[in-house]
Amino acid sequence: MVQLLEKGGAFSDAIKPFLKEDIYYQILIAEKHGELAESLKTLGSYLDTKHDHQSKLLQLLEYPILLLLFLGMLMVGMKIYIFPELNMWNTATRVHVIKNSTVIILLIMVGIITLVFLMAKKFWQQPVVQRVEVICRIPIVGKVYQSYCHYYLSLNLAMLLKSGLGIKSICNMLENFSKTSLLHQIGKALEKQLLEGEQTRLFINRYPFIPQELNVMLNKGNTTEALGKELVMFSKIEYQKLTKQIERLIGLIQPMMFLLIGVVIVFMYLSLLLPMYHSMEGVYK
Repeated sequence: MVQLLEKGGAFSDAIKPFLKEDIYYQILIAEKHGELAESLKTLGSYLDTKHDHQSKLLQLLEYPILLLLFLGMLMVGMKIYIFPELNMWNTATRVHVIKNSTVIILLIMVGIITLVFLMAKKFWQQPVVQRVEVICRIPIVGKVYQSYCHYYLSLNLAMLLKSGLGIKSICNMLENFSKTSLLHQIGKALEKQLLEGEQTRLFINRYPFIPQELNVMLNKGNTTEALGKELVMFSKIEYQKLTKQIERLIGLIQPMMFLLIGVVIVFMYLSLLLPMYHSMEGVYK
């Protein structure tokens, strides 16, 4: 970074290899329009909070993951030592049931893995706008990601508007970004719609990752600078909303993990008790 800066390179170019695409473009926009210091401060706060959430999530998952590992070792031990004894106890009936059920389970697992692979491949082949739209519609997690998109887009748009750029100029600028970036594809889609004579309101309503509040702000008739200031305040509200949603989601993860552990324990008991029940049934008959 220092070597590139000493050669006269831009700060955004120097830091680009170490950042994700969305963060890089936020710094690039800020650098071009004189909001670099404020943008870095905002990004620092966001990344710091993100790191705190990740640390908290890891702490919450430590105990459930240890329990799952212990249960996995226990299941392997049952498979190696206990199930062979049960099969020897009831060779005439239980062995064939286990074999048939094992084949069925394997076929189901292969089918599920294949389906997931094909869906993931199709998902990543879609344009980034469609991928983001799909993620925003996922229950629970989608709402959190949607709030992040609202915060990210409103903050970047605020910086562009505060610098005096109009919608058309913003679209032209976004076209110079990487074709795989969300900002580039949004700018290209908006420019196409404006050339066709459609209203901006219809474009905003079409995508869940664009905040609907933009319709109200755009229709107030404020100057671009005033609109930019409103969007800065809106981005701060969305950031607070995003933080609260992530904290609630983290709070749900540990109970869900314990529920999964409970289901695994029930199936372990059933895998032991059902063969024993069938064996005892055969003895009494």
